[in-house]
Amino acid sequence: MSFQTIFNISQSISVQNRRTVGQQVSRSGQVRVAQYLTSVPWNFVVKPHNFLYYPQVRDVIQVIDNYDRQIPQTITFSGANLNWFNAYQGGFTSAQASALTLSTVPAANATIITVGNLPAIGAVGASGLISATTVAFAAGDFLQIGIYSYKVTAQVLRGSGTTISVTLHRPVIGTVTAGTLAGVGSACTFYLLASQCPTYTLNPMTSGAFVQWDGDFVFIEDITG
Repeated sequence: MSFQTIFNISQSISVQNRRTVGQQVSRSGQVRVAQYLTSVPWNFVVKPHNFLYYPQVRDVIQVIDNYDRQIPQTITFSGANLNWFNAYQGGFTSAQASALTLSTVPAANATIITVGNLPAIGAVGASGLISATTVAFAAGDFLQIGIYSYKVTAQVLRGSGTTISVTLHRPVIGTVTAGTLAGVGSACTFYLLASQCPTYTLNPMTSGAFVQWDGDFVFIEDITG
């Protein structure tokens, strides 16, 4: 578990997934804005839980030492304590959402994708009747293409067509193929590398010690595409 355990029992998680934007103020006081095309990697600052009982977490600490700042690990938010973070908020059933596909291969650096294999209008699911006005994706919903997870920037309705256009918060990374989406909602994963691993202090107690971390864990998405 290691890094996954740190997420699961964290005291707080700071999230950064915003685009790189530069601002410049002219002599006349006018603001000029420019967006720089980047992969917008996910960045998480995790405040670890202090007062873990060392004899019970020694194996976790060892795995953290093994991975250190060198080896990336796949992190999920599907557990009971964290699944609210990327839970699907659209109107499809879980089976319908998991069957969605990337219908066509997007152009290089595209932020708009075409999603297909939509549930038929009139199909009755756990959430009721599917209609053209059923929400396919709510703003802020997550979907995964390959090993990378993306956020949907605006609400998308089912519509009456065979596909829908979905705008993502960042360009599609690397070379992708058409087919079933790798994940929707809590099924999405994050391929992260620790850029900062704090040390720890052991505060002795009866038959063991409490672990006190000396800082936060910082994770950044490992972009390989």
